[in-house]
Amino acid sequence: MTTALDTLRAALAAGSYEQRALTVVHRWYTAYESDNRNLDHQGELVTDDFTMHRPPEGGQPDVQGRQAYLDGLATLYPGQSNAHHLRSIAIEHTGPNTAQATVTHDFETAGPSMNGAALLRYDLQLVQHPAEHLPRISTCAERILSYQDRPFTDALTENRVLAFVHYWCSLLEQPQDNAEVLRELLHPELAMTLPDGRVLHTFDEVAAWYAQAGELVEVSTHHLIDPQVTPGKDGDHRLTVEFAWEGITRTGQPMTARTRHDWTLTDTGERYPRLKRFHVTTLEPFTPATAEQALAHHTAATQAS
Repeated sequence: MTTALDTLRAALAAGSYEQRALTVVHRWYTAYESDNRNLDHQGELVTDDFTMHRPPEGGQPDVQGRQAYLDGLATLYPGQSNAHHLRSIAIEHTGPNTAQATVTHDFETAGPSMNGAALLRYDLQLVQHPAEHLPRISTCAERILSYQDRPFTDALTENRVLAFVHYWCSLLEQPQDNAEVLRELLHPELAMTLPDGRVLHTFDEVAAWYAQAGELVEVSTHHLIDPQVTPGKDGDHRLTVEFAWEGITRTGQPMTARTRHDWTLTDTGERYPRLKRFHVTTLEPFTPATAEQALAHHTAATQAS
């Protein structure tokens, strides 16, 4: 018999998987939005036998294989500005390590090659290798849903920041055995202010905080409520966001909370920006709940995010 706690645990696990899938999607976008793309980083997002199906009206051939895809990406028109604004993602798990994701986004392009905008759909086949945290894309089928009359609005900073925040949340929601995964995410001048007033500055301090969180929480999920990204000219970008949170402790107790975050992320062109400033304010404290109450909290937060 499936209990409410079982249903809650499944919902939280699905939410955590969505964070990982969104990390991949936002990282995918950024490779097309900058001339300074890193092909090795993009290659991490796809399988060896990756296939891309192009829309027939675009006039471009399909691509078979990771290397063929990366070779094509390396020859994109220089000086062409592209932007992707995510609208929706829906995920269906098709097996223990596979899923299908339907993604829609507004795409805008401007430059010497072409100018225009369209609403696009990606049908992604995702494969999760047990030894890897992020899923990889095995198939991407593109469709043009409609052409649009939209001005070009740059999205590179927003997608870089959102890739970071979804990845960060995913690492907290299903804690890793080793905090080493956090090292590349932290700025040397880190100041991480926690709700209790403590300020963390070093990797070792963050690693201890991360280990403690992992000892307390079995699985959780964060809903991003109204994320606002403010680009900075010096590479320091500001993110303000509220997190609606549900989790289950190691002892099986459902919990809920809501926090407000104000972060500064420094982008140096690495795989992810680095967290420089982190300030969190508690709006609703971490509170024990029944499984039914946590599920209702999860449903309401999903609708709001």
